[in-house]
Amino acid sequence: MRVKTKLNQKQRKSLRMPKKILPFLAVVLLLASCDRSTLMHSYQPLKNKCWDRTDTVKFVLPPLPQDENCNMLIGLRLNNNFPYEQLVLQVEQNLQHPTVHKIDTIYYKTTDQDGNFTVKGVHFFQYETQGFPLHLKKGQTGEIRIRHLMHREVLPGIVDVGIHIIH
Repeated sequence: MRVKTKLNQKQRKSLRMPKKILPFLAVVLLLASCDRSTLMHSYQPLKNKCWDRTDTVKFVLPPLPQDENCNMLIGLRLNNNFPYEQLVLQVEQNLQHPTVHKIDTIYYKTTDQDGNFTVKGVHFFQYETQGFPLHLKKGQTGEIRIRHLMHREVLPGIVDVGIHIIH
């Protein structure tokens, strides 16, 4: 048995209002969730969750439609098997047209004096460097190469290595 109820005009308007606002809210939420400042964000997994001294992780930069002054962050994901308090990396920028060749050294402090990781995590611990400048010209392409500079031949406990380029 169906019961019909009569709604007054004010009640009907209040029911129609959300239908008008809903598309607007969807667009606002969609725009708010977009991160327009990220040009590239990529991680590469390491085989067997170890980083061999001879392995270089490479990232290819796509050509840009315009000149960009950016910051590049280097990211690491470690697990509990990483045995050191710090990690030293070499980051090489090899860009073409115009040619830029630059090498930086990055030091990560991964644990405190008691051996506890300095970031929170459950299965892995994610670190990201402070940004350092990257000046890209329109149409410029190239590679970012990252390798470790530790004395040990094989570093256990490094799961992924990545870059995050933002402007």
